[in-house]
Amino acid sequence: MQQGVILLGHGSRQPAANQEIFQIAEQVKTLGDNALYETCFLQFGEPSLPTAICKLVAAGAKRIIIVPLLLTVGTHIQVELPRLMREQQEDYPEVTFVLAPHLGADYRIAEIVMDRIKQGSE
Repeated sequence: MQQGVILLGHGSRQPAANQEIFQIAEQVKTLGDNALYETCFLQFGEPSLPTAICKLVAAGAKRIIIVPLLLTVGTHIQVELPRLMREQQEDYPEVTFVLAPHLGADYRIAEIVMDRIKQGSE
């Protein structure tokens, strides 16, 4: 079964901020397998989640994992994403949608923060 992965950023009105999400997505793709990948945004950026899902379905994805590139739980994780996923499930009943955990309080993020502290101390 062909699997799709969506890397979902919040989105910003500033294109440079959205560009960083695309850069992260490219890095993830180099580490990933032969899944189909799309990058999209909840707000203020393009493409949108429905557009990314449409592209993956058109490419043959039957299972789509949505990975929110968000640090903390909030309305987007608890309310908006589940609502959007329900809507997409209605549009694509043949596709299985999975919401992966947000980035959250992961020790690896603490390691990155420590690296940034060191960089700021130099």
